Amino acid sequence: MLEKWISILLIPLLFLQTLVPAMFGNRNDQSMSDADLKTLHSLQDYVTYVDDHGAPSFSTETFVRQGKPLGDLLRVLSGRPFPKDEDRYLNTQIDDTLTALCAYIAEGSGIDVPMLIGSIPNLNAPAEIAVKTLRLNTTALREQLFSLRDKAYANDQTLLGYLLYLMGVYYSIIREVDIYTVPAENNPDELQVMMDICYDDGEKAVMSPGLFINQATGQVHGNSDKGLIDLGFDFSVEDLVIYGAVHCWQRSLGFDRLYDLLANSTFLFNMSTRRFHFDAHGKEWMIQLWKGNYGVCTNGVEVGVYNRKPGSIGTFYKAAGDDELMEMSASLYHGDKLLFSLGPVMHWWLSAFQLSKVLYQPKDLTMTFSITFPDRELFDAFTAALDSHGAHDVSYTTDGLTVNGRF
Repeated sequence: MLEKWISILLIPLLFLQTLVPAMFGNRNDQSMSDADLKTLHSLQDYVTYVDDHGAPSFSTETFVRQGKPLGDLLRVLSGRPFPKDEDRYLNTQIDDTLTALCAYIAEGSGIDVPMLIGSIPNLNAPAEIAVKTLRLNTTALREQLFSLRDKAYANDQTLLGYLLYLMGVYYSIIREVDIYTVPAENNPDELQVMMDICYDDGEKAVMSPGLFINQATGQVHGNSDKGLIDLGFDFSVEDLVIYGAVHCWQRSLGFDRLYDLLANSTFLFNMSTRRFHFDAHGKEWMIQLWKGNYGVCTNGVEVGVYNRKPGSIGTFYKAAGDDELMEMSASLYHGDKLLFSLGPVMHWWLSAFQLSKVLYQPKDLTMTFSITFPDRELFDAFTAALDSHGAHDVSYTTDGLTVNGRF
């Protein structure tokens, strides 16, 4: 009875703690030297410093600390408010190859992937309660759900099959995960990431999350053009740049101005953007540029191409189709310093976000871009939109049907 009342009292406190934003946590303050900090005596001094040098991004420790109360809250709700430390997190091992790769990423960006993985709260509690309450045989349940998954895949019901698969894995209750690499079958330069999972009933499973590491190019990519684990993005290890795949799931969402409003209403994003509207080929077109901070730990750029039927109401546009892709490239600078470049590549949404210990204000970032149009009508319509845009802060030159811009 005492434990029950303690749980009830702890719930609102833990819930409020999870609402404290990470912006109040530790940053990568090592990016600011002690000598620099001693010169900052006022708010204006700090603003000037940020303009010149950028602000420290958020540290991995911040995310871990913010995630801890959420894990505690889940345990309180499950009736176990005082877990043993060794039971708090999922037991995960990572091999030497991935550890070295993660160390390189942490050195350049401050993002410690093993720490993040090792700090995932143990989410087994709801599954354990369901198994105990309903007296489920996890082995039989897993086999049944996997059988339904196979039938869904056979009927091209990919999403349903994936959900059934995740349910089978979750209600089997994962105890250990071993993440490692093996040589890829189809490319001698690549390693394939694999996962060995140990369930509560002692059964083991081998999973391929669809993640490949090209040792020659330093690219980490998925097994399709949908990005890592079909999340929509691939990753350049050398440049620490996350970049969008052509057939990412985000393509189906098109663009709506609400997306930008929601993003910039949070502390997670800080972007400047310009939209250029024009008519061509019997459609209303929009090409949009973005630059700024994404996810409190990256500096990035975007170039998006969208269109819709004439006379459409609202601010929604469809993403350009496969026959409307354009050759694009983009680079991001802070002052005269080049942060990264991407392209040229055929795309509808050229997006790139560089992991960094330092975040620069959008006004202190400069993006250059190029777009090669497939015909004169689109080229003329877009350059006319550039000329008539009210902001007048996007300059450009032309070379044939290519527009080289600066924002």
